Amino acid sequence: MNFQRVVGFFCAGAVSALLICAAEGWGAAPVAEPVPIRIGWQIPAATQAQIVQVLKRTDILDSHGLDPSLVPFSYGGPQVDAAFAGKLDVFFSGDQPAINLIARGGKWKIVGRIFYDRIAFIVPPNSPIQSVADLRGKTVASPFGSVAHREAFLEQRAAGLDEGVDVENRNLDILEISRRVMSGGIDDWNGIDAAVVWEPIVSRFELEGLARSLTSKRTLGVVAFSDEFIARHPEAAVQFLVALIRAWGFFAQNPDRVRQWYIDDTQLDYTPEALISGASVDPNFSAKSVHDIDLELTDEQIETLEQGAAWRRGAGKSGPEIRRSVDRSLLARAMQEIASAHFEEVRILLPSTRESPKADTDDGHTFDRVPLWVAFTFMVAIALLAIELGFWLGRRSQKKLVNEPVRPVATVVGAVLGMMAFVIALTFGSANSRFDARKAALLDDVTAIQTAYLRANLLPEPQRTTVRSLLRDYVEARVGIVHAYGNPTTLRLVQRRAEALQESMWSHVEALIESGNDARSHGLFASALNEVFGLHTRRVVLGAHYRIPGFVWCVLIAASCVAMVAVGFQFGMGSNRRVHTANFALSVTFALVMLLAFDLDRAGEGLVAVNQQPMIDLYQSMSK
Repeated sequence: MNFQRVVGFFCAGAVSALLICAAEGWGAAPVAEPVPIRIGWQIPAATQAQIVQVLKRTDILDSHGLDPSLVPFSYGGPQVDAAFAGKLDVFFSGDQPAINLIARGGKWKIVGRIFYDRIAFIVPPNSPIQSVADLRGKTVASPFGSVAHREAFLEQRAAGLDEGVDVENRNLDILEISRRVMSGGIDDWNGIDAAVVWEPIVSRFELEGLARSLTSKRTLGVVAFSDEFIARHPEAAVQFLVALIRAWGFFAQNPDRVRQWYIDDTQLDYTPEALISGASVDPNFSAKSVHDIDLELTDEQIETLEQGAAWRRGAGKSGPEIRRSVDRSLLARAMQEIASAHFEEVRILLPSTRESPKADTDDGHTFDRVPLWVAFTFMVAIALLAIELGFWLGRRSQKKLVNEPVRPVATVVGAVLGMMAFVIALTFGSANSRFDARKAALLDDVTAIQTAYLRANLLPEPQRTTVRSLLRDYVEARVGIVHAYGNPTTLRLVQRRAEALQESMWSHVEALIESGNDARSHGLFASALNEVFGLHTRRVVLGAHYRIPGFVWCVLIAASCVAMVAVGFQFGMGSNRRVHTANFALSVTFALVMLLAFDLDRAGEGLVAVNQQPMIDLYQSMSK
């Protein structure tokens, strides 16, 4: 082999390794600070909740410069309280909770429609009740403050009933109504004769033969912004609406996937059939692209909002001037951007545990971007080239040292190989110890989350349902974050999701402790939550930051090349013939050992990775 070619190959490999090392220290371009935005949504309202799944699991909001905190509620009443207290920036709900919020003095603007829904009076299948007029003297359940509450009273009035005298209207959380229907069967619902609920609960109970509808009506769901957020971040408000339209477009094009996300993320046991039936009332589900999505508030829909305000005034409460609380200009600007802008493909940040997450390879820890087979091939090639270079140097020196003893050369080669083996052993041991630490941290994390989830049962409603939902979201983030360890950009986004969930859970703990009720139980839950947060930090540090530095890998490869040159030199001094089998065996063995250490050091991918099944099993058990 020509000497210049050998040296050229060897130098090219060495320069490539040094460039990779240098890339480790190159900083990313500065990124504008994202705008924090707190989004309130309702778990049982499937259409808006499925849109939230897209916002939560993809990078749509992040790509528009927003840092989201998604705050779940079981129905509109607690959500209105949180929004009125200034704890939300965006409000997803049926129209009546938004009207109630504004009527209480909340400075908010309704900016668009987010969904259509169906509200229905339901009764047990074997009930003798055949119409709303038959409810005289009966008990009707609905979540007060919701659209269902309004429609329950309006339907009773239309049937000639006085809702305060002829019917006992009871305030029940939508989840409590579902539990009573599920446990009561087809004859009796544990103290209630009828209920007013929304989709997909209506379709689910009808499909399962658990309920019969007396009436049904299409209702409006809206999105509202706080005046303070619009004043401080007007452009961010527009970008949020652009992201919302894109989320609808993603939902319309991937309905089965998003439906499964929602089913996996809740404990409501909705079937795909019920969700499909409930979705039939909204034309956006048939959209072919993002340009077909329509969230505009029409004059007719504003009249519907005014009717809701009039109903509130008729109930003896203050009612807002709705037209003053509607701002259609933000959505108009968002639609203009949708029509003119070109958007990148949506990335999935938090895939479902049912899906096989694919590691992102766009940027990040440089060595994580190198496929294992490429690393193996490179190390075999560089070892062979180093041996070949040493062999050539040995043959060239053979004539000059013909009368000199060879034993000192063998001693030097043995010392170099011994030092190389020692350094490889240290590197391998370091990678293996980190691997064991990540396994231990995973098991500790699973145990801590499971403890916190069980202790959440000690909390009162509605905090219990909300916190348990947040914990399930948190486990999804914990499962997905391991696949982002090698990609700082994705890791930052998933970290922000996890930290937002932590803040939301802790806010409930603070509120409960301030209430002074059952402080011991609340303290037990707070202690468990603290343990969860601490283990999150530990796992991220072990997976993403406590790694063998790239410079160490480069020095190790360079030292190994020197050792291989020394081996080749000894071969060249002692013989004029190359032993290709021995050279190849030595190179492959060296590459395999290096590959194993390299793979152990990679936290989120590779042939040797920490099995995330305990966390997946935990999530599945939490969803039962």
